[in-house]
Amino acid sequence: MLEPIREGAEIPPLTVHFSAERNGRYCRLVSEINPLHFDADYARALGYRDIVVAGVFTASYFPELLEAWLGRDVRIEKMVLKFRAPAYLNDTVTYRGKVTAAANEGAFRWIECDLWSENDAGERLAQASVTVRLA
Repeated sequence: MLEPIREGAEIPPLTVHFSAERNGRYCRLVSEINPLHFDADYARALGYRDIVVAGVFTASYFPELLEAWLGRDVRIEKMVLKFRAPAYLNDTVTYRGKVTAAANEGAFRWIECDLWSENDAGERLAQASVTVRLA
């Protein structure tokens, strides 16, 4: 049984390195057609410092952060994302979070969290407000 989860609790961080291999696997998996996500010359011509990792790919680690903390029984009921800055190829991104509300309702536990990702310089890349349900 899970320990009580309290408002203000910090979620253990998850760190992901967006290597060329990881990014390449993602691009192949989704049949990426935007050269911003695989062509450095194209990305630089647009004013970026390197290949930009797809926002959807970086955001896919928010559910992984929650699953690593709460286990596989976590169900995301709602997630609102805001992208603030890009993650680049070879960036190491740390995903963090804090519980903003927690309640029991019958056989379920509801948890609301503010999540964010940041690069090694501490720059916030994305934010997510998430509501999860646990049986």
